Amino acid sequence: MNGSTTTQADEHSPRVLDSLRGVGLVTVTRRQQVFAGAVLNVLVNVVVLNLFVEFADEVVIESFWISVLTAVLLTAMIGVLARFEQRIHHFFFEKHSWRFAGVVTIWLVLFGGKFVMLEVVDIVFGDQVSLGHLLEVILIVVAMMIAGQLMQAIYDGLGVDINEDSTESAPRGDDESSSSPSQ
Repeated sequence: MNGSTTTQADEHSPRVLDSLRGVGLVTVTRRQQVFAGAVLNVLVNVVVLNLFVEFADEVVIESFWISVLTAVLLTAMIGVLARFEQRIHHFFFEKHSWRFAGVVTIWLVLFGGKFVMLEVVDIVFGDQVSLGHLLEVILIVVAMMIAGQLMQAIYDGLGVDINEDSTESAPRGDDESSSSPSQ
């Protein structure tokens, strides 16, 4: 016996849950990881946006559906700005040693990006969405980034380090039966 646990699949359980239980092991591709990360980011950003709608009078979104679309748009714009900032960092700090110019340029992109976000949201959604003034937009973006990092830290914390000596068995649910591996 090698300490592994075999679980039987529930015929009503989604395939994703089966793979999480270790039944019918699958290989997770990079595209699946990107998709799962993007969905998680959008869902977290929907929650953050709606919390701002609930508690900040300046932030107004007409409906939940519009808040989902706004979260998708903001998530995409934050991703584009982050990639742009990485390219600027590479150009000024790694390719050339122009540290001061790099800091100023990155600050302008990050600060100016908030104005761009305000304008794009206004163009796309018009009167259906008001993210408030610059301060509210900065707070929304910072809250989205912190919430995303918090979710990533929780996800990473739930993982198992393959370099650890201890092994973790598959979780058992009430409706699962366990049997020892044959042969």
